[in-house]
Amino acid sequence: MVDEAELRAFLREGYPRLVGAVALACGSEPAAEDAVQEAIVRAWERSERGQQIDALAPWVATVALNLSRSGLRRALAERRARARMAPGPVASPELTAERLDLQRALAGLPARQREAVVLRSFLELRVDEIARAMGTTEGTVKSQLAKARAALAAALAVDPEPEVEPDHADA
Repeated sequence: MVDEAELRAFLREGYPRLVGAVALACGSEPAAEDAVQEAIVRAWERSERGQQIDALAPWVATVALNLSRSGLRRALAERRARARMAPGPVASPELTAERLDLQRALAGLPARQREAVVLRSFLELRVDEIARAMGTTEGTVKSQLAKARAALAAALAVDPEPEVEPDHADA
């Protein structure tokens, strides 16, 4: 069960990073904030009912990504409508060229590859945790990550480095 101290620690330490990761996956920071906050509320409610959550951060990440996926169609329709009615977005001054390049490269990936990269590289989940979060197999996750690394390397004009999965025999 999730106790109040664990939840407060997660909010202090994991919340900003998780919002950033979900924003990269879904393309919208406000939508990511909403999804993560809703996932945290659901974790607390689940705990209050006596249901077990083994690892809070991966559970919240999974639920937040599921929530953001379900809102994706609505968000895309809203974006198309806004794009027809308003001038293009203006980059905020704190965004560096490298960060903008990375955001563009991530946005160019298929959704499943983008989600796998965000879960692995930004949230540092293991392959088995990513597989559970995405509802797929570890082999599929590894394949999606390899394809995403190659696409990102090409988009960012860097040499791809093969990822080595640490041995988590105790996990």
